[in-house]
Amino acid sequence: MNGVTFQGGVAPTGWAGYITGGLNGSTTGDPEYNKLLGNSLAMQTAVAANPTGWGGIRIDNLATLVAGRTYAIQVWFTDQRTGSATNVLYDRVMTLSSAFGAATLTGGEVNNLGSLVQGPLSGPMDADPDNAPAAATPDTQFGTHCTGTFTYDPTNELWLIIQGTHPIATNVLAPHITALQIRDLSAAYHQNFGTGCFNYSYDPTNFMSAFAGTPAAKAALDGNALQFAPTANGYVAIWLPGGAGAAYVAPTAAATIVANGDDTTTTITPSIAAPVPGGTAAQWTVSSNGVLTAAAAGNQGTAYTATLAATATATGLAFYNWRDYNPTITNSGKVKSEEVGGVLYVTFDGVYEYGTTNPATFQWQVDLTTGVVTMVWVSMAVSANTTTMVVGSTLAGVSSVPASVDFTTATPFVMGPAISLAPMTLSAGPAPVINPSTTVTYTIGNIPEFVPGTGLYLSALFLSTTPIPGGLDLTGILTQQPGCKAYIGTLDLGIGAAVTVVNSNAVPFTFSAPAFSPGLTIAAQAVGLFDPSFPLLNGEASGFVLSNGVLSVAQLQ
Repeated sequence: MNGVTFQGGVAPTGWAGYITGGLNGSTTGDPEYNKLLGNSLAMQTAVAANPTGWGGIRIDNLATLVAGRTYAIQVWFTDQRTGSATNVLYDRVMTLSSAFGAATLTGGEVNNLGSLVQGPLSGPMDADPDNAPAAATPDTQFGTHCTGTFTYDPTNELWLIIQGTHPIATNVLAPHITALQIRDLSAAYHQNFGTGCFNYSYDPTNFMSAFAGTPAAKAALDGNALQFAPTANGYVAIWLPGGAGAAYVAPTAAATIVANGDDTTTTITPSIAAPVPGGTAAQWTVSSNGVLTAAAAGNQGTAYTATLAATATATGLAFYNWRDYNPTITNSGKVKSEEVGGVLYVTFDGVYEYGTTNPATFQWQVDLTTGVVTMVWVSMAVSANTTTMVVGSTLAGVSSVPASVDFTTATPFVMGPAISLAPMTLSAGPAPVINPSTTVTYTIGNIPEFVPGTGLYLSALFLSTTPIPGGLDLTGILTQQPGCKAYIGTLDLGIGAAVTVVNSNAVPFTFSAPAFSPGLTIAAQAVGLFDPSFPLLNGEASGFVLSNGVLSVAQLQ
């Protein structure tokens, strides 16, 4: 998190393993941070009390500490589990302290606290300050953290001790913590914090609707049509209300029966290859479960359980009316293929849903000259089937799981390749050691191109003595789109302004004594410039993007 790697877990004597589900279904919006906060470690003492005794974790043996050096310790406590009316878990509160000396434990509880030197108490660490576990996605408050410092003295043991309380006097609990980190403040280091802007992605490769069963699909589709007009790399989808009546072309006696089996496919080769985004399709594969793919192999093949997630992993350009059909049932209609007037027609002509005698009639029309594909729904089955039915189209290639759209309001919809915008980045190295002086290189990355096609990139670096760890939202101040923050409070020094021919900029800066004293902290953030006449992929047209922040702490070693 923020450049710090957390690895594994520690289970001190008398403490249990991790209690999962600490976020209770909530999310920070950062999956890696969710992993950190979604687990808690609890002391398993046999003593039941409120407040609890002091649970102990020895910290001077968690890593190699150096005598006389100063260390920071940060502890998190999160528990958003609801519990019960008499034991509301998210109301738990933990208090921290330190203890110096040879401690003895019973079930994880320090039983000789009176013989130790106990440090000052922290403030109360609330398990969920807003008392609203999983109330929003993403949530905004997940627990509490506390930071302190100590100078390592190896003459005796050093303990982190935790006491739990609960507003319900009869509640029984054990001390909990979620995670901790210890950082050597006597060593020079850099730490990234925050994220640059903009982290944006948009995937228009799918245009799908997931209906909650045949009745819902029938109500939406019967009598209507959906047309896909090709572009260079996708389609423009247009909903045609009432369009089925004029568009539907009933198969003739010359039509060929295809996909004539339960969960089967047939590959069709028209007289000419039809234009499709990025090329042509010489063959089309139809599944008896309502999928037409512009390739010799069909998406989903013989699969009959329709899901949006499954369409994301399929790689062919395909058009879906995905439902479990079975044309082999007695008296069922058939799936028919016919080429008339330069148009390939693939028709489900009264085909029964699996296990029923409920016929569905719908049709794909592929104009082999223009590449226009039209889906026409004459009449979906009269059925009580409430399993998911997936309708729509996906472009070739793997994609993200599509959202379900309302065809009647979502068109015209332009399908095309997925796009993404990576945030601008800032990193630094080597560590800012001031004995002797060190030249640190701050590397700015993912700078936006000033004007598309020019190959020129503009950026600069700013140093500040006032970091803003949580960031200041710049939406409406410097930028237009959300997701951009300032991580420095003052512009104390601007350096490295440059025009580069690559999307990175290496900016040197020398840390040396006496200008920099041990422990001096410098925050850095980079800015990139672009011509606002050419907005970024997310629509940002302010002309500015910013990097994450970097905290640089100078030390003698």
